[in-house]
Amino acid sequence: MPHYLHKRIKILIGVFMFLCFQAGLFAQGRFTINGIISDDTGSPLIGANVILKGTSIGTITDIDGVYNLSGNITDGNYEIVVSYIGYSNATIRVDVRSGGKQTLDFTLSSDALFLDEVVVTGNTSTTTRRQLGNSISVVKADDISKAGTTNALGALQGKVMGAQISQNSGDPAGGISVRLRGASSINGSSDPLYVIDGVIVDNSSQNVINRNGDAMGTSFSAGQNRLVDINPNDIDRVEVLSGASAAALYGSRAGNGVIQIFTKRGKSEKTKISFNSSFMINQLRKEIPMTTYGKRFGTPGNERLETAQDRLTILLTVGRTDAQLTAQGVNFTKAGYTPRTLVTDQYDVKRYNYWDDIFQTSYGTENNLSFSGGTEKTQYYASMGYFDNDGIMKNTNFKKYNFRLNIDQELASWARLSMGLSGNLSRSKDMPNGNNFFNPISGVFIIDNVWNLNDRDANNNLKQVEQVRVNPLSIIETFDITQKTHRTMGNVKLSLYPIKGMTVDIIGGADMYSLEGNEFHPRLPYGGVSADFYPDGYSSFATDNVMLLNQDMNITYQKDITSDLTSTSMVGYQLMYNKNQYTAQDGRDLAPFGTTISAANNLFRRSVQAIGERFISGAFAQQTFGYKEQVFLTLAGRVDKSSVFAAGNQNKFYPKISGSWVLSDYIKDKKILSSAKVRAAYGQAGNQTGIGPYDRYENYAISSNGGLVTITPPTQFANPSVGPELLTELEFGGDFAFFNNKIGLSINVYNQKTTDLLLTKPVPPSVGGNTIVTNVSNDSTYMSNNGIEFQLNANLYKTRDMEWNASVIYNKNDNKVYGIDGGFFYLRGADGRQSVMSGQPFGVFYGTYYARDNNGAYLLTNQGLFQPERGTQTTVENGTPERGADGQPKTTGLGSTELRKIIGSPIPKWTGSFSSDFRYKKLTFNFLLDAVMGFDVYNWNRITSNNVGWGPLAEQELKGDVPRGTVASVAGGINGTRINEDHVEDGSFVKVREIGLSYDLGKINKVCQNLNFGISARNLVSFDSYQGFDPEANSAGQSDRVRGDDFGAVPIPRSIIIRLGVTF
Repeated sequence: MPHYLHKRIKILIGVFMFLCFQAGLFAQGRFTINGIISDDTGSPLIGANVILKGTSIGTITDIDGVYNLSGNITDGNYEIVVSYIGYSNATIRVDVRSGGKQTLDFTLSSDALFLDEVVVTGNTSTTTRRQLGNSISVVKADDISKAGTTNALGALQGKVMGAQISQNSGDPAGGISVRLRGASSINGSSDPLYVIDGVIVDNSSQNVINRNGDAMGTSFSAGQNRLVDINPNDIDRVEVLSGASAAALYGSRAGNGVIQIFTKRGKSEKTKISFNSSFMINQLRKEIPMTTYGKRFGTPGNERLETAQDRLTILLTVGRTDAQLTAQGVNFTKAGYTPRTLVTDQYDVKRYNYWDDIFQTSYGTENNLSFSGGTEKTQYYASMGYFDNDGIMKNTNFKKYNFRLNIDQELASWARLSMGLSGNLSRSKDMPNGNNFFNPISGVFIIDNVWNLNDRDANNNLKQVEQVRVNPLSIIETFDITQKTHRTMGNVKLSLYPIKGMTVDIIGGADMYSLEGNEFHPRLPYGGVSADFYPDGYSSFATDNVMLLNQDMNITYQKDITSDLTSTSMVGYQLMYNKNQYTAQDGRDLAPFGTTISAANNLFRRSVQAIGERFISGAFAQQTFGYKEQVFLTLAGRVDKSSVFAAGNQNKFYPKISGSWVLSDYIKDKKILSSAKVRAAYGQAGNQTGIGPYDRYENYAISSNGGLVTITPPTQFANPSVGPELLTELEFGGDFAFFNNKIGLSINVYNQKTTDLLLTKPVPPSVGGNTIVTNVSNDSTYMSNNGIEFQLNANLYKTRDMEWNASVIYNKNDNKVYGIDGGFFYLRGADGRQSVMSGQPFGVFYGTYYARDNNGAYLLTNQGLFQPERGTQTTVENGTPERGADGQPKTTGLGSTELRKIIGSPIPKWTGSFSSDFRYKKLTFNFLLDAVMGFDVYNWNRITSNNVGWGPLAEQELKGDVPRGTVASVAGGINGTRINEDHVEDGSFVKVREIGLSYDLGKINKVCQNLNFGISARNLVSFDSYQGFDPEANSAGQSDRVRGDDFGAVPIPRSIIIRLGVTF
């Protein structure tokens, strides 16, 4: 840890000790104010906030709407502010005297725009929506608890304007991807910044298992991200700042927006004990049909739809030359090869449905217990939780234990201390996932369904299926892959009120966790499997230790300059230190009965130990002026310094300006337009995830030479001038309420631009490497996101016994990349998938496509087979088809190149949701429809299932419904691709994301304050045309570069949840 961080922490502790000592030197008189708070129907409002403005004194209403505000304070004139979600604040001035007692009742009116709702715009910087010049979305505890998921991010799906939140895997702890207003970086992450109770926390996806994925041709997996450690039952609310204009106060890490999570805290009331328990049933929502047709091409003993010869030589009928065939491995001199013929003979086989062997109906439980309450000076919230859930893939499980303790202590009328401590212990039992040779799901897609997976040999070992393949059940039964997490998060905030209107917040926070991954593959009891896939046994051990420390100090001063003009000034600084230490070791050729690294005879990879440290410091200032509580102007700026970037490029300035105008007072007839606010914001923020902590230096690699450890020169050239990416955003918006505040509409239009893009570029080896990470700093190279978004909330009906609410969210974002050198490059190999192309959305699918005639119909070969379009590739995006004398695409000479074009995009054209809740007395019904429309998925599962013989096109070919060789003309091989366009499918879907029914019995007796029963479902139905399991899943996990890729991803299950809750 840097020495200056040590010094600041010592100063902070000293200040804290001094203030604690001084707290007893001040004496004030005691006062009492009480009353009842109700809504406009006369119903009491439970949990309404009542505060004495400018002090630390506050309380909430009880079950009868009664509040009791009391404390010690200097005599004087103060304001009491009453607030409740969905209602306008009520404010009254009172004369507070020592020993005085008053009774004041309040009636709150509905506020469809939530203009008086207090939100946080940066660390502890609070304001009201009335003053905001930009959009901010708030999701409350009730909406989170309805979600039926134990992943805090999953609970936000369909509830945040401008957000696309996707579940990448159906594993019990499957990762979640969040994009606020689109992707914003090529080399870096588009993940937002996460802040819990004012402290920045880590949400990375570290790979401590499935490390052998590199041997399978991939370097990603669909594992966990660390927000899964947070217990959603502890969350009070989530605030989402979308885009740079809203998040500028967070500086160089906030370009992708900020998600702020606030946990529950105690109130000045009697101890309240809450217990809730859930039972979960998880099911495979949809099966991919496997053919039951009892025929197969060839003669008994063949292992594929076609022999290797047939797969390759069929390419001749779609234009392959002998030279091309030879290059693909066809040996014309090998005995038995007859390159111009196809096997058309068939023989009888028995076919199986493998999904019953891979998937199961699984069950889980969750239990949470919390205690909250307090006195006027001390409030507390404590909770503990237990979650245990089996996955729908057999032999998978996720289990976690959580605890949290939040304490708020009034040290004096001018000082308040808030503390929070949470812990998490989790363990997952995993299977290889994503694009991995050992993934049981992808293992099913690369074998024909003519094998009985449950056949065993004399030693009770499962038998091999096809040569070179592993029985998927062998993996499920014998592989042991576990991941353990130990995590601790803590925060301390000291709030001082030295003079009227001034608040000084000093915050310290820590997020520390350790991941441990263990993986064991036994020796395979059969031969034929390539040595690349460890048939002699494999074991790995990896750990990742992360420490994130934060220190902040913010000073806010509010002053009424005149009766009409108000001022809020804020200055502050922030220090952050981040350390990551990753270690790993792999071994193979395990001794008999050995399961760990110590049993490995071959430590075939050198041990890995990587350490990274980052230090970031920032200072900011913000000034807000308000005129008559109608017009507001905010100016802000932040300067950040980061150790990641070179000395001459470490300091970056991020400005912000925003304004809002509340037009309510100018509206005469409020029956139609009840309230209105227009706003605008401009801001800049940064993104420094595209470069590692030491990428600006030359990093030498450790290697072996003659049995000795040595170093080798780097392949990446050092760039001492590399800097952060810059995101600039301009936003215009408005908030409107109609029909006596029954309907509220928020709408935003924005333009976001990422410049100084970080890209990895090739360089001549003579300069000291092969590549360099550099900022492309010119006006023509950038990524843009332009969009419109709106949220419509409606209170359709409301009486004392009945209420009906509905909400609609719509987001449309247009993402484009411009100014790429050469106009194009592949993101991951020239395999016809994701690419970056100038003028196109990030990550478009690019590849070959069907030959068609002038009418758009398929142009088939003389054998009736599909064929790719050929001609001259005139530009990256377009080609000119060429025809031979027979009217077919040319196969030789000029104009015979297989043409490529954009064949799809994983980025949706729009997303949206519709939610509604209906209450009749104590019965509540709710549902949420979540839509993601106009995006594509590259369906590798369908390709391989057809190639091996059980897919839909393969069944058609077996039955003679399509010509012999159709499968090979499209796909070209077991794992190859022939016509890329065929493999891209529309992924658009509308899901019944949430649906639930609950009943509150209310107060049972003096002890039991409430008893609640409920049943809900998550991902109950998906309306889509996708031929795979689920268009939402992504085999690349949380990868920013690869989206819409489906090969072996665990399907997202349908979950039924039965809940019981009781409050004492």
